[in-house]
Amino acid sequence: MRAVRAVVASAALALLVGCGGGSSPEAPKLLTRAEADARTVVPFTRGVRLDKAGRIVDVTFDAAEPDRSATPTLIIGLRSEGKEPAEAHAVTAAIQRDGLKARVALERLDIPSPKPVPLWRVSDDGRSEVQLATDIVGERLWGADVAVSTLAEAGLYSQQLSYGELQWASAGLGERGRYRLRIDLLEDRPDLEGLQIDVMVGYQQRGK
Repeated sequence: MRAVRAVVASAALALLVGCGGGSSPEAPKLLTRAEADARTVVPFTRGVRLDKAGRIVDVTFDAAEPDRSATPTLIIGLRSEGKEPAEAHAVTAAIQRDGLKARVALERLDIPSPKPVPLWRVSDDGRSEVQLATDIVGERLWGADVAVSTLAEAGLYSQQLSYGELQWASAGLGERGRYRLRIDLLEDRPDLEGLQIDVMVGYQQRGK
């Protein structure tokens, strides 16, 4: 499955770069860490530490209608990277095995009275989604499937790197808007000290 996704990712990026004769558009520029941390349009990432309890994300962002490769389902999760697949997935595998409890709150702002956006999680059998009764998530995290072409176009994906993705929760946006996301870790996790990892917010890959 990982190998298939890598092939799909390469094909998606190739479509962005362009093919055939004549002049082709340049490949999207990979953002630096500072540039990525300043981005406030979906998709976006934020470099975070996971070893200490407390707020790790508080960002106001804009969500436009996704392109044809993605659905309006917003995925809120984590992403690791490495030069080799095993390096990237070792980090997310440890988190997926042990869980990572957090409070995730998504709020829509561009309406007369800002209100919370309902969050969903993958069911225990992995076959469906269930609405969260609270904003506390993380007893289990699931593999995420963020649309690669949107990440590449935003400068958040490199063919020279491998990625591991996990999902805390998802939300059905349905329309463009302005939102605020807050994430608080609810426990100290000294076993995760020193990990290089991002909070990742992006649109779900559309199925074929």
